Amino acid sequence: MIRIEICTNGYQSVINAQENGADCAELCESLEVGGVTPSYGTLKKVAADMRIPVRVLIRPRSGNYIYNEAELEMMCIDIKLIKELGYEGVVIGALNENGDLDVPKIKAMMKAGEGMKFTFHRAIDACNNPLDALKTLVELGFDKVLTSGCKPKAVDGIEMIRKMQEQFGDKIKIMAGGGVNINNVMTIINETGVSNCHASLTVEVDDYNKKLYPEKVDNTGASMVWKVSSPSIIKEMLNLVNNS
Repeated sequence: MIRIEICTNGYQSVINAQENGADCAELCESLEVGGVTPSYGTLKKVAADMRIPVRVLIRPRSGNYIYNEAELEMMCIDIKLIKELGYEGVVIGALNENGDLDVPKIKAMMKAGEGMKFTFHRAIDACNNPLDALKTLVELGFDKVLTSGCKPKAVDGIEMIRKMQEQFGDKIKIMAGGGVNINNVMTIINETGVSNCHASLTVEVDDYNKKLYPEKVDNTGASMVWKVSSPSIIKEMLNLVNNS
């Protein structure tokens, strides 16, 4: 069975995902920078209304995955709060300055969320040796890893994703993500052998900002576009993978 996880950028996207048949969701904010941890208000509201398994991204900022002690403390605080709110799990990751897994920091985050489920995020794609890293993640107790196969988009990383699936697919869920859409999802599934995919499937919301900001940016160049996961595209993808 193919499972589709919707990468949701806020409350409305979670609602759209669960009302249109998604198996599960990852919750984050600011997808334009790769996602960061949502606000407490968002976390609490989603927790009150979610009916599908949701895991929350733990990432205090954009940029690399090398974190200092203060950032680690913040991430552990977030994880404890998320656990208290009743979420299934969290999506975590950390690297050291050599480009290897920062195992002590990863263990600290897992301790903060003891009893939860853990996905390792796309820091795996920035590792020196992702296959060695996968072996370590299995030993640490992760049940899922999100990867684009060390390329910006999963469709371009098919060869590495296939290797991950062949070597570790019976020990950890290999979830293909990064630019996954209606047009390439079946190619990715068929050519890698994965049974889990991750997609945001967002569309722009037609709102008043288009009148105030016809160029879709403000005077600083910041984007003024609001996107949400599309109910119709979610349905279309689920129908596609379930009937192929």
